[in-house]
Amino acid sequence: MYAICLLDISPIRREASDKSEQVSQLRFGEIFEIKEVSENKKWYKILTYFDNYEGWVDSLQIHEISQEYFESYQKNTHKHKIVSNIQASCYLLDTKSNIINFMCLTKGAILPFFWIQEDKKNHLKPRNKAFFEVDGKTFWYKGNVFDNTEINTKKLISRALTYKNIPYLWGGKSFFGADCSGFVQEIFKSFSKFIPRDAYQQAEIGENIQDLKDIKTGDVVFFQRDGRVVHVGIAWIQNKNLQIIHARGKIRVDKLDQTGIWDAEKTEYSHHLHSIRRIF
Repeated sequence: MYAICLLDISPIRREASDKSEQVSQLRFGEIFEIKEVSENKKWYKILTYFDNYEGWVDSLQIHEISQEYFESYQKNTHKHKIVSNIQASCYLLDTKSNIINFMCLTKGAILPFFWIQEDKKNHLKPRNKAFFEVDGKTFWYKGNVFDNTEINTKKLISRALTYKNIPYLWGGKSFFGADCSGFVQEIFKSFSKFIPRDAYQQAEIGENIQDLKDIKTGDVVFFQRDGRVVHVGIAWIQNKNLQIIHARGKIRVDKLDQTGIWDAEKTEYSHHLHSIRRIF
């Protein structure tokens, strides 16, 4: 069985229980495969498409889709767009284009099979209307989307800084809260570049940068405890000052050096450097 998330955010839990730890989140428009159903049929164990993440989701928070749509979605990722507004909205339409449901979306939601249609009814001020499609259902979208241009450092840092001061949330990857790897994943997703979910997985992709003196803005920096990757952030060189944008308590900017992340408020290192990867 296959399904899609049609809520702005839905928790993925470690076990089949509302009390279980949130290990990640589904965002609107994400597809996944249903691998297992709990005995009471309230919970589905899923495998996400974009980052191959496993966990349990509430069966009431997903929408089953056909295998045909699932496969078409996979083959046409270039047709999907990412919401760029802090807040946007979409409206489910019936076959006569009447609105039958409304949903609020936030930055990072995915709009499958997105297209623009010119509205010619108002001849003085022609407008463009945006739509997307989910397994035969059409949605009217009101908001903006990220462009699919190549990643460049200026845009990457600009997008990362829009998350500054949002709260840290274990398993989170949205504008309402994010953990370190979820934050990094969302920033690259805004360029339609889908990377693994957890920090230790992200540390295995891209080009290894061996010396800190070779670091560039936009490189992904990893930190360790007892040799194990436990934290990640995005490098930012501003006025020759090396900094890291990362999630610790909140999305924040701290000094980065050969040892690791320097917390100026506590006058101590919060994390110790493990490795640097260049993934674009």
